[in-house]
Amino acid sequence: MKVTAPAAVLKLHSNLGAVPLTALLLLGGASTSLAAGATTGPLLLSGAQGSVELLAPSGTWAPQGSGTDVTTSLRTGTGRAELTSGGGQVVMGSASRLRRYLDEADLLDGRFFLRGPVAVHVQGIHVVMDGAGQIRVDLSGKATRRVAVLQGQARLSLNGRVVTVRAAQQVDLGSGKVTAFREQDPWYASQYRGLGSATVEATRGQVRVDRAGQSRVAVVGDALDPGVTLNTAAGAWAEVGFTGGGYLRLNEQSELSVLAVERTERGREVLLKLSRGTAWNVVQKGQGGYRLDTPVVSTAVRGTVFRVDASGTVKVFEGQVALPGENDQAVAAGQQRAETGGVGTLVPDALDRFNQSLDTERARPLTLDLPARALQVQDLTLLARSLPDASVQASVAGRTVPLGGADGVFRLERLEDSLPEGTYAVTVTATRYGQSLTRQLPLLIDRTAPAVTVQARREGRVLTLTGRVQDASLQTPTGTPAGRVTLRATLAGVTYTRTVTAGTPDFRWTLPLTTPGATATLHARDAAGNERHVEIP
Repeated sequence: MKVTAPAAVLKLHSNLGAVPLTALLLLGGASTSLAAGATTGPLLLSGAQGSVELLAPSGTWAPQGSGTDVTTSLRTGTGRAELTSGGGQVVMGSASRLRRYLDEADLLDGRFFLRGPVAVHVQGIHVVMDGAGQIRVDLSGKATRRVAVLQGQARLSLNGRVVTVRAAQQVDLGSGKVTAFREQDPWYASQYRGLGSATVEATRGQVRVDRAGQSRVAVVGDALDPGVTLNTAAGAWAEVGFTGGGYLRLNEQSELSVLAVERTERGREVLLKLSRGTAWNVVQKGQGGYRLDTPVVSTAVRGTVFRVDASGTVKVFEGQVALPGENDQAVAAGQQRAETGGVGTLVPDALDRFNQSLDTERARPLTLDLPARALQVQDLTLLARSLPDASVQASVAGRTVPLGGADGVFRLERLEDSLPEGTYAVTVTATRYGQSLTRQLPLLIDRTAPAVTVQARREGRVLTLTGRVQDASLQTPTGTPAGRVTLRATLAGVTYTRTVTAGTPDFRWTLPLTTPGATATLHARDAAGNERHVEIP
């Protein structure tokens, strides 16, 4: 038996090129004994929420619901999958992947929660829990590869030996080292509520979004769905905001992938991958979990301000960051993890100070000021004031148009297509770093000159004008522009003015007449600039 068993195993797995040779050899001896007390059965997808896809024989991924027998590979985007195998259960978190291997689940990437009795493989390593209990598995590239036991105990075939892991312990799959484990982010305990959001909130310089093999310039408001990658060029940066608050600033020459953003009953779970460069993170407290992985290190937090470099540096300015791939070592405020490992005193540099200055600028409250009076115009023109880096737009009659500007002054010169005459409500919205302010302004589009009826009476050196002014602005309902019409009378080269309002459309006007036969003219002009000329007898 000692001679034939390894050969039989090698023959059985001759087509599984993805499985390490060491794992195959171990399965010939240790894994057989591990499985002795475990029960196996069909790998059944018993529950699916969000994005859950099965690999078809054709090599394409297709959405799946519950009741499916998993015979190939299964993956999640933002979503969860529950599987049963024998008497046990496997729960897949967002951005996770497994396959069917030796009639069991082989957990390949992501995060998993297991209920015993259960037998699975973890990247080809056999893990068995004979009785009731709970296990979590965290796999993130080379940064995190661990199995932690929450309740009960489990056995692993690892590095040529059987390793027993008990409750409140974890084992690193690379080194085989068993250490204490204290769970701080039980993601599986929160009820999944659906897809969350990651949105571009600000950009400077050349920032691009890569989606399904296509690249384009990133703009404020872009939704970053799972699988989307954000890239910044030299001298550029971009900010990404998340469901429930908090943001990440991707510094220059960096690349970030959104793995998943999900909503749960306890807040939201954000899973990100930084492939290169630097990310500055401001995570709101009380908003669930937040994980940022790099090729070197994985970070897990629930509320803090910290910086992560793809090279492995972690700097914490507020709160605390845990490193799951390093036995959950904590990096507290005022500390940093060096590229080579080890935690020491925080040493801020120019990039840190740059990000802190941007945080201060971002924290300024958003403002939006509009004209104090309602508008009466021939064509829509608008002036608004806000913070210089805000975006301002106006909506009227089903149209939404941006306001251009500089130094905090935003203008709309006119609409491309003129609005018909009438009264409207203009809605103006300013947005900045995920904040928004909205104001409304009544508007009267008026292209018709005022109508004036007037009678004149000359008595010696006195001219008396009596009449009535009719104009759209003087007849509008309550809450719309309260218009006024300016009258301008010219007698013998001398001009006199007065106004007529909605409450006093009738007027009586006594003017000095230096020469009894002098000519007199009357002009009526409304607030929109429409003017009427009236000859006075």
